[in-house]
Amino acid sequence: MPLTFEPDVSVADWVVGAGGDRAVLATQGPPGLAAHARVRHAGPDREAAPDPDLVAEVARLGAAHTTTPEDAFFALWDGWGELHEGRVYASMDPGRHFGRMFRRDAGPRTLPAFGPEVMDGPRARLADLGYLVFRGPLAAAGDWGARPYTPDWPRDLPPAAFTWPADRAWCIAADVDPDWFTVGGSRAFVDAVVARPDLDAAPVPYGLDPSQEPA
Repeated sequence: MPLTFEPDVSVADWVVGAGGDRAVLATQGPPGLAAHARVRHAGPDREAAPDPDLVAEVARLGAAHTTTPEDAFFALWDGWGELHEGRVYASMDPGRHFGRMFRRDAGPRTLPAFGPEVMDGPRARLADLGYLVFRGPLAAAGDWGARPYTPDWPRDLPPAAFTWPADRAWCIAADVDPDWFTVGGSRAFVDAVVARPDLDAAPVPYGLDPSQEPA
């Protein structure tokens, strides 16, 4: 089953209403968690766009580190081009450079990714950023239930900007611009992420300037 829209955006207050520096909240999530790690979307020698599969994989890894794996929240930035009505390229961008797929001079016109109950629904707010909030099990991470572009062309949406279980045991913050995202949670969860050989992950202190590399 895909994720479902959550109109009660107050569930996101512990993230977006935590106070402090906007850039730190957007890239590292809320304060107060025991440990943090930075996970790269790709190697440090090349540019990378947000990877929804990788973020979803780490979210599913977090199912073993929460008491509520069947109840989690996913905040999707509402500025991605893929969410809105427009024209699209005739083929998917293999580099997954989300937000660049829409053009006014090429491709078929498509409807928004969701109906008006979602697209016109309430947003969680972090300064000037707005987020649509979805709810469901961690196993469904990345399954937004979005309309396809065409019957035979699925709509591949970007990852959630914030993912967290209902018990707030951890949070994944995947901001729009960096080629990495941050996992915050228990020491056991963060150690499990860093120990995965298929992840390019390293511990970081909370509050690290987003432009800085971890030591």
